[in-house]
Amino acid sequence: MKKTLLSLALISTCSSAIAGELYNGRLAGMSGAGYATSDYSDGLLLNPALGAAHTKDDDFALVLSLGALGSDKDKLIDAMDDLVDYTDELKKISNVQDLDPNSANKLKAYMAKVDDKHVQVLAGASLVVAVPNDTLSVALVAKGYGLVGIHSEVDDSDYVLIDNAVNAPFDPEDLKSSVTGRGAFVEEIGISFAKAIVDMEDEKILVGVTPKRVSVETIVYKATVSSYDEDDLDSDDFTKESSGTSLDAGITSIMGDMRYSFVISDLISKDFKTITTEKFELKSKATVAVGYKKGWLTAEGSLDLNATPAFGLGGDTQMFRAGIDMSPVRFVHIRAGLAHDLEDTLEDTYSIGLGFFDVLDISAFTGSNETTGASIGLGMRF
Repeated sequence: MKKTLLSLALISTCSSAIAGELYNGRLAGMSGAGYATSDYSDGLLLNPALGAAHTKDDDFALVLSLGALGSDKDKLIDAMDDLVDYTDELKKISNVQDLDPNSANKLKAYMAKVDDKHVQVLAGASLVVAVPNDTLSVALVAKGYGLVGIHSEVDDSDYVLIDNAVNAPFDPEDLKSSVTGRGAFVEEIGISFAKAIVDMEDEKILVGVTPKRVSVETIVYKATVSSYDEDDLDSDDFTKESSGTSLDAGITSIMGDMRYSFVISDLISKDFKTITTEKFELKSKATVAVGYKKGWLTAEGSLDLNATPAFGLGGDTQMFRAGIDMSPVRFVHIRAGLAHDLEDTLEDTYSIGLGFFDVLDISAFTGSNETTGASIGLGMRF
């Protein structure tokens, strides 16, 4: 199971894309609160209008970021690893000897530790190549993310089966307890266009759109604890690929030191099939943000106006984010933020981040119920 969760993260971060919010080195430091106050090289991942948030000295940017976030409040990773290893051990001896009382009690103890437990993993990466200018700012935006939820469930009849097998033949293949995994890998690639339609000294209005191609690989995996194989999780038997087109759009108003944004992500909603009757829904999401930016201090709060499905995580998500960015010394940024899911599907998280010389940005997350994560970004900006 440890290897499986690691491989899921690697698959998604190495895909040809991923995503804004927690998977950009700069945005992550403010817990994704960058819809109004970020700039043309990073903020357009969240708000296409920010592609026009540049100065006269900005000519080009190339930024690559990746990150991951996981929650294992039930310590399922270690518990499943122990259970799978022990059932493998019992398979080797089941044809040689009966199940003795000590082995039976040990097996039941391992199973009790995984009964009705959950683990969540999110991971992703993003690439931005931006060319800002006053006529029309253009950027290549590639982003991709994976979100996977794994749930283990013990069938009570297995305890009876184990008790009846004491001093009698026992085959672990007869266990009905199961492991279920649901998730999706989403890849997006698009071209972002942005322009300042009002451009005065104390007032600006920025608009932007990002038409994009979306590819989705859904996963629905189920196996008994004895037949579970980590290599099967992303096999063709449990995954289904499909694609479509969508659009992100945003508008930002800058009035002195204050900034206000309204963004619609995935304006064209679409359902993606799985190997079962379940569907992965790419649903439109509206977000508003209010920010303050002056000198060495940036602060922002943002709120999703509607909930969107998080396939594999067992519910919807609707995020509130708040963050600050302080630069007391030139070319050094200190960031902090928090994120709260109004739907309580994701755990509350808190972030800290550091940025150096507009080249390196690193961030770390922590939260309730064993939630941890990190993000890093490397950039060239001229």
